[in-house]
Amino acid sequence: MTTIHDLLEADTVLPHNLSAERALISSCLLGDNSDAYDSISSAVSPDDFYALRHQLSYQAIVELAGAGQPIDDINLVERLKVNNSLDEVGGIAGVMALAGSADTPFRILNYAGIVKEKSNLRRMHRAYKLAAERSASEQMDSAEIQGQLDTELSLVNGGETGIESISNSVEILQEEMKQMQEGTYVKDVVRTHIPHLDEKLGMGGIGAGEVCIIAAPTSCGKSAVAINIALRASKIASVPAAIFSFEMPQKQIARRMIQTLSGVNLRQIEENVATPAKVKAVQAANELLGSLPIYTVHAVKGADDLRSQIRLLVRTHGVKLVVIDYLQLIPFGKNVGKTEGISSISHKIKQIAVELEIGILLLAQVNREGAKRESGLSLYDLKDSGDIENDADAVILMWPEGGDVESAKKFDSVGPYTELQYSVAKNREGERDVRGIFKLYHCVGIIK
Repeated sequence: MTTIHDLLEADTVLPHNLSAERALISSCLLGDNSDAYDSISSAVSPDDFYALRHQLSYQAIVELAGAGQPIDDINLVERLKVNNSLDEVGGIAGVMALAGSADTPFRILNYAGIVKEKSNLRRMHRAYKLAAERSASEQMDSAEIQGQLDTELSLVNGGETGIESISNSVEILQEEMKQMQEGTYVKDVVRTHIPHLDEKLGMGGIGAGEVCIIAAPTSCGKSAVAINIALRASKIASVPAAIFSFEMPQKQIARRMIQTLSGVNLRQIEENVATPAKVKAVQAANELLGSLPIYTVHAVKGADDLRSQIRLLVRTHGVKLVVIDYLQLIPFGKNVGKTEGISSISHKIKQIAVELEIGILLLAQVNREGAKRESGLSLYDLKDSGDIENDADAVILMWPEGGDVESAKKFDSVGPYTELQYSVAKNREGERDVRGIFKLYHCVGIIK
């Protein structure tokens, strides 16, 4: 049996179909008013062609379309002259040969499919070969290689047009209304299972394709709220959840979750002062946590790597809820301003949510001025905000009573807690500027 290793070692010609490439270009040239090109423009790029002359020709066609010029053999020759690439495609004779490679533009989708498939196979070959070379030379560790490989392979499906008939949505809505009448309809939403919060969110939670932001001052309980939501969704509704935490290691996240599940501060176990009942509760929490579909990630190299890892989690574990803790810690590259970089990341996070049809809970910091204000926060307080609030479907602003966590501490039968005021400042599917209170029990991290 031929293995991937055999294919990588073999000195083979990479997959391609020159006839389909010629026919695709010819179909573009035969199309009336650029209709033929428009039908495949979002699915095929110049890089998808194997032959250099075809890459250059298709690039010239792309430029003609962008300039609003007719796509025909005469204009193609002129564009190639401007690009100093006419000789590389075989001169005027080469262009004429391309123009005569197909007798109809109506099979263009078939030609585009063949070209794209061969391109995908070549991309996969290059990705695996590069991974093999870097693993052999130990230039990168296994996690880095996997992330890069997944990023590259994700481009294999990047040629989809994103165009969809409205009739598809109509059919879906009709089916949903039928289910509503029958009492069998279930919203595609991840509930937080914090009742007073779900009541305020328009979808009754975080909907598929939605980004919900929780913004608060530093050390104010953002992570605790997010961990509680992920834990409840996984425990109560069996929702696979992933936590991207750039401040806490996995062990610390697990510690917090065990305390929340058991209601026991683990320091009592460590100091050997816990009662047998509390020890038993912690043991049960350990077993339960080990059975829940929760996954953690602690480093990304940027927005593209974030997308790659989320795609992998969705594909391999069916993840439906992603927690990102927090926005301002995601690298955005060099030579980019902070506000611009964070805005770009925010855009990509929204695209990820829509593309993968998952809910994303995104944590964010607020600026110092907002953190000091006793009356509460506003959207203007989002740190380095840029367009963050525009990308979000819901924004929850959270702050301690009086602006100070320590001074806001109270006590009841359960123990010390802090009242965290919150406001749903943006709510695309529901009422905005509605307020509520989280009770954060510090010793065990429980949110009520």
